[in-house]
Amino acid sequence: MKTKYILSSLFLGVCLLCTTACVDKLDIGQHGVTNVDNFYKTDADAEEAVIACYNEWKTTYQPAFWLKNLLSDDCYSGGESWDAASGYLLTTYRFDASFGNIGTLYQNLYNVIYDANMILENVAEDSDIKLRARAEAKVFRAMAYIELISLWGTPPLVDHVLSMGNYALPNGDKQALWNLVNTDLAEAIDSGHLTEKAGVNDWTYRITKQFAQALLGKAYIYQGNYGDAAIVLDEVISSGKYDLYSDFENIQTTKGEANCESLFESNYVYDANQVDNMSDMIWVYTNWRGDRLSFDMAGAYASVYTNQGWGFFNPTKEAYDAFVAEEGENGYRLNASIKTYEQIKAMGVSLADGQVMPDNAGLFSWKYRSYNDDCIQLYFLRCPNNLRAMRYAEVLLFAAEAHIQGGGDAGKALEYINKVRSRARLEPLPAVTMDDIKKERRLELWMEGCRYQDLVRWGDAATVLADRGKERPQLDWVRDDVGNIVDPPTEVVNMAAQKNADAGFQAGKHELLPFPTAEINVNGSITQNPEYE
Repeated sequence: MKTKYILSSLFLGVCLLCTTACVDKLDIGQHGVTNVDNFYKTDADAEEAVIACYNEWKTTYQPAFWLKNLLSDDCYSGGESWDAASGYLLTTYRFDASFGNIGTLYQNLYNVIYDANMILENVAEDSDIKLRARAEAKVFRAMAYIELISLWGTPPLVDHVLSMGNYALPNGDKQALWNLVNTDLAEAIDSGHLTEKAGVNDWTYRITKQFAQALLGKAYIYQGNYGDAAIVLDEVISSGKYDLYSDFENIQTTKGEANCESLFESNYVYDANQVDNMSDMIWVYTNWRGDRLSFDMAGAYASVYTNQGWGFFNPTKEAYDAFVAEEGENGYRLNASIKTYEQIKAMGVSLADGQVMPDNAGLFSWKYRSYNDDCIQLYFLRCPNNLRAMRYAEVLLFAAEAHIQGGGDAGKALEYINKVRSRARLEPLPAVTMDDIKKERRLELWMEGCRYQDLVRWGDAATVLADRGKERPQLDWVRDDVGNIVDPPTEVVNMAAQKNADAGFQAGKHELLPFPTAEINVNGSITQNPEYE
């Protein structure tokens, strides 16, 4: 495993003022011993303060992974039962404002904003380290608002630390919100104080200038400003500091950490003495449901962790079919992302006797897997796999989209998309259309939390997701009319094992998430998003 940098887990006293949202951010007495008047003075203080931003950003990954993947057509909920962990409410579009991960992500994003605001209000501009901390804080605040705006539409604009009596803020003006994002990123980029890699094979856990530029390009695309997006994304590409990683099969595993394609990763370190803090729970959720499967440990699967996976996020038949349509059943990128039941049987893995797997179409995620050598078993799986925020492939595809949508350089758009296709071992396209870009984003970024926001911003969600969750599959055994397993036992997929007539994306409602119930209860100034009243 690659050598990693270790980030401090220090939480500043002023950053321990946890609340449900920005509106009641300072409504809890200080729990720590840090006095703001005596802190933020030295370079060491500034570094600790910005490390709090890095740590806080990690907390956004898991709820975002749940929401953005299960709202898309990339995966089913999965787990041990049809309603495991309530993920089915997302896949069937039957959630409301009280859904847990909606509130968690909203709160954690505002926690990031709070930490960033504390730096920007209290750290002076009198040293390189402090100036870097300020630049990074602006990027973190912009990162959080890109998510908040694209998911909630008009979240409250909080560009300073709120004072007593000013917690209940109204919905933000969308243009003002985007202006804050644009300004924060532009100022951070122009500051000259963000880190830059020395070369394509260098890596740093820190936010870089090129990552900030990529975020600005993404923000411009979300705003429909394709011309400026193309300019800034071209600059990331022409910097020559990033390239596509050759081993796509390990693009999201520990073996692919800190590679030439990664623009930003939240870093974890393997430490047997700090097991509770060395991983994110997402690897437990994504690992296959071990108690429902039988493993031949002499088979090809022996190097992959088999215990305590909870079996969520199973690939959809629609996603698999999209891969096959573009790449064929033996496609390199397909087989690096998804395995069929027949493929895992050939590896020595099969459905255990008498067991069933709800929300499983006979397809298994391969992109998100954990290796035995990297894992520790405590109460459940602990795998110190870094959390990826953005890959160079996404930069290339965003840049291609910006050029095509904005009437820019079609030659560059073709060059960029063919780079991605080349790594996927596909034939180059002779010309590129927006439909080609949509297909490539679907396949290249499968299960990376991009699909739902893509469908919404393209105006395709109401059509593509109209029947989302109406029929849900189950990997089972052939059974007779009374439910007994037929002899000899034979595995089968029932694509309509559960039916939900009222499921599916509703236009005019599901383009946005509801403001969390906790926010509505404490903030009388905010208006709930349409159709969630």
